Amino acid sequence: MLTTLAAAPVGVPLIIDRIAGYEFAAHMSRLGLNEGVSLTRLDDSVAIGPAKIIGPAGEITLSGWLAAKVVVHLDDNSRLPLLECVPGDSGHVEGLTGHQNIEETLATLGVRENDRITFLRRLPPMLYKAVVNGKERIQINEGLATKILGDTPSGTAQFCSVGVGEGFTVRQILAGAHASESLESLGIRPGVRLELTQVAAGQVVTFSQKTPIVCTTQDGLRLYFQDKDATRIFVKADAEAS
Repeated sequence: MLTTLAAAPVGVPLIIDRIAGYEFAAHMSRLGLNEGVSLTRLDDSVAIGPAKIIGPAGEITLSGWLAAKVVVHLDDNSRLPLLECVPGDSGHVEGLTGHQNIEETLATLGVRENDRITFLRRLPPMLYKAVVNGKERIQINEGLATKILGDTPSGTAQFCSVGVGEGFTVRQILAGAHASESLESLGIRPGVRLELTQVAAGQVVTFSQKTPIVCTTQDGLRLYFQDKDATRIFVKADAEAS
């Protein structure tokens, strides 16, 4: 029976029947996911949080979802989602388990496929308290702070990396419709001035409806998908494995 990866049962060997969308299918092909490839959905609960890395343009911070979608080919010839790397792991970007806007977001931050990167550390849950245009006080979590790109006296930076009181003008909100809507509701959009007033420890959030869909290929590569992407991968039970 044909179904999507999002609706597929856990622990059952599956075969990819087709992948919808030319660009998405091309991204998956670069990771070895094509028609006829075997994989298995896993019953994993994963804590997702931002990751700090060094890329060609220097240190940058990726949101948890973005880190889950970047697959790295490490120097020891293994392949891992960036989310599973440990401090000091180095290699090149093998591919992405997401749409073109993910590729564009990484390019904006100075990282492209085949670029060399080094994993530094995961960021703990944090709250960034700020003033919008010198008036309204707001607070956002570390994931949203990674998605705000702006101009400072010392150059372009993500809001998560600015200092308290440092001048910051929003230039761009990085990919993600949900993030854009959340930030827009707080008055954060291109052209707005933000001033960081405090960084405080945040609460650990457990995922419910936003838990990633995790699967593994026959060669042991674990991949993380958002539901919207997993619904574009059509699979069927692997008859030979049953």
